[in-house]
Amino acid sequence: MKILVISENSEEITTMQQVLVQGDHKVTFVEETEMAWKLITENEFRFVIADASEKEQSIHKLVQKIRSDPNITGHIYVLVLLNQGQSEDFVPNTGTGADDYLSKPLSPRNLKTRVSVGVRILSMSDTLSQAHDQLENLAMYDNLTGLMNRQAFYRVSRGELDRARRDSQGTSVIAIEIDNINAINDEHGHIIGDEVLQIVAHIIREKCRPYDCIGRWGGAQFAMTLPGFVSTDAEKIVNRILSGVQAKEISLESGDTLEISLNFGIASSQKIDANAEIDPFIQSAILAMNNSKLNDKDNMSVVFI
Repeated sequence: MKILVISENSEEITTMQQVLVQGDHKVTFVEETEMAWKLITENEFRFVIADASEKEQSIHKLVQKIRSDPNITGHIYVLVLLNQGQSEDFVPNTGTGADDYLSKPLSPRNLKTRVSVGVRILSMSDTLSQAHDQLENLAMYDNLTGLMNRQAFYRVSRGELDRARRDSQGTSVIAIEIDNINAINDEHGHIIGDEVLQIVAHIIREKCRPYDCIGRWGGAQFAMTLPGFVSTDAEKIVNRILSGVQAKEISLESGDTLEISLNFGIASSQKIDANAEIDPFIQSAILAMNNSKLNDKDNMSVVFI
């Protein structure tokens, strides 16, 4: 753990150096809060030990800055050293003060214990943060394909439509369906069907820009919202995806090659009206996709809204 110590007491600095180094911590010592703040904002210190016995007000202000600065990401654990009977301003409180305090004279044993507690709390905080991120990902992404799920796609698409409106750009929504997925499932099983979904999702992602809004709409259907793209741009994307899928050879255990059939629908507008909503775009793209199934020559249909 990288620990920043703010202290002017040479005797206590020696004690802290011995205790902290024995605990395999990397320690940096400073005397002034100005330098401490500079290091905190530059070096990603997660643990601060501040001696407030001689500089109570300046340390108190530093703790407040640590807690209030929006540019500091992640929790910084603050352990304050106090004289007996010193101000209660540093008594730990939710979100605004120090995490813990230790009364002087400084005891190596107590210091070691309090630092161990702080490190353990930081570790627990990191674990909870990672778990929270994982839950957010589960809530936003489709587990099978890795694309956004329907709810997330809908939410992000609304933002993309707003962005296109502000920038006076056109927008296209593309709906995609694996037309023969039921036949694949019936003949080869759902494991192969799931692999087909993953392959198509990967090709869609590969043929688009890294930041494009792409989601699994449901079943074997996918959707894309592309602000700034008019119908001709969207058609180029469709052709790239179609070429990518056609070039992909999926060999079965029998030696046969599995063919994937896709249908596409595009809903496009040259300019976004002030009252435009994303729902008509998505539904029009799906309707166009369904209509493309009726055309024996083309697997793509375009509508303008």
